[in-house]
Amino acid sequence: MEKSMKIKMFSAFSLLVLTLAACTPSKAKAEDQAVTTPVEPVSAELAVSGDPATVLAGLGFYVFPEPIRLPEFNAPGLAGGMIESTEFAGKVTLLNFWATWCPPCRKEMPSIERLHAAMNGYDFTIVAISVSEKKNTVEEFIASAGYTFPIYLDERGSIGSALASQGIPTTYILDKDGLVIAGIVGSFEYDNETLVNVFREMAK
Repeated sequence: MEKSMKIKMFSAFSLLVLTLAACTPSKAKAEDQAVTTPVEPVSAELAVSGDPATVLAGLGFYVFPEPIRLPEFNAPGLAGGMIESTEFAGKVTLLNFWATWCPPCRKEMPSIERLHAAMNGYDFTIVAISVSEKKNTVEEFIASAGYTFPIYLDERGSIGSALASQGIPTTYILDKDGLVIAGIVGSFEYDNETLVNVFREMAK
């Protein structure tokens, strides 16, 4: 698939699932409280269905009709080093786009930290990319909050403009083949027990 087509697919996804829990810089100025996407109860039958896509859809994620590969990009790590999108294969990945000024982003970050702890020892990683912010701004925020999950930088906003163009937080779930299977725009509680179990099953 051509890169332009991939970007169009991600844009279509963003338009489809955009909710009030996502924000843009202008919207953030008018908000002083974060809004979280409600987590709908998942039936016991669905939770044990063994099909991650089915469970993710039941939790409110948009599930892509077919797994797709991300456009290639790289991003420097807040703690150093560089990550390449081609390196995602081999682990289940939670790819999250966020910013320090975004109330819904800040709202969901404690749950991402708890998810990071819950998935310790599994073939699972978190890639949280700060969009259009300087390194020192992100460093101060992360140090103050005490978050330990991996943070990366998109200071020019070029990655976010392609993959999170309709608002942040935007989050994608990638399988161990490095393919995107689902995503959501808006704040979410990522340490939801059902979601953690899905990640653990996928990471086996």
